[in-house]
Amino acid sequence: MNGTATSSFVCPACAGPLRQEVESATCVACRRSFAVDRGILDLRLGEQGARGYDPRFSEQLATSEERHFWFVARRQIVLEALQAVVPDLTQRTLMDVGCGTGGLAAFLNRSGVRMAGGCDSHLAMLLWARRRVDVPLALVDDGRLPPIAAGREMLSLFDVLEHLDDDERVLRWAADRLAEGGILVLTVPAHPALFGGIDALAHHRRRYSRADLRSKLEAAGFDVLRLTHFMAVTLPIFVASRFALPRRSEARLLTAELRVTPGINALLRGLLAVERRLLRHARLPLGTSILAVARKRALGAQGQTHSPLAAGASGSERG
Repeated sequence: MNGTATSSFVCPACAGPLRQEVESATCVACRRSFAVDRGILDLRLGEQGARGYDPRFSEQLATSEERHFWFVARRQIVLEALQAVVPDLTQRTLMDVGCGTGGLAAFLNRSGVRMAGGCDSHLAMLLWARRRVDVPLALVDDGRLPPIAAGREMLSLFDVLEHLDDDERVLRWAADRLAEGGILVLTVPAHPALFGGIDALAHHRRRYSRADLRSKLEAAGFDVLRLTHFMAVTLPIFVASRFALPRRSEARLLTAELRVTPGINALLRGLLAVERRLLRHARLPLGTSILAVARKRALGAQGQTHSPLAAGASGSERG
């Protein structure tokens, strides 16, 4: 990394390009220097917004997500959706925004998706990610748009959007960071009517309907390639568990969410494997989460939208 320019991130102060050294990175434009701590580039300016996530449970998250039914199903569903609607998937690189402990990024990387890098606002999370992926990682300010270089081929927001105050601004920012025909893939919690105590503990601002998410994506300049609920088999459990919230402390509740109970975990992994097969042929009307894959819309010479990288894709879906 000695003296090389980085293409994944830019200076958070002036958006200038960064030159990477072994223990620091320097902005070519404003000469501001940023430290590298244990392989993680610290791009914070100290401008903290409202807290978007609580990193106290990072270790339990990192150890649970390899086997926990929810994380196993989500990563497989994400991969299969990308493979289905992005024909040149292996020719693109993915920047994971809000990468957390890196479990999903590591899985995608092992599955042939090339990673351009990842960023998060919690060092404890990124230290786990550093063990899992050998890609550029950056520590960024919470509540502030991360300083990612423009021209990205793919961006991901895996259960990130619901933690941010102005989700429409974030989607416009994502479109701005993507190249023409660039892909945005994201997951969010579903059904606004289910918003409750666990959402508040997780620092969620909202839950989504498909119609609302589609509207916001299209308004930000995206064509939706795939939009579906998933985790349908967990919906009854999710609803029932909400009645237990007043009887549990915050720590016990969050711990329970991440606990791997062998018998139940195996059963739900099996049921979600069946659901995943259904998703290859249909879009689910219900589920605790929503998956969206969208392509940045390009403006043609006559003012018509076109999608130069869409050859072989299934096209825009309704629903």
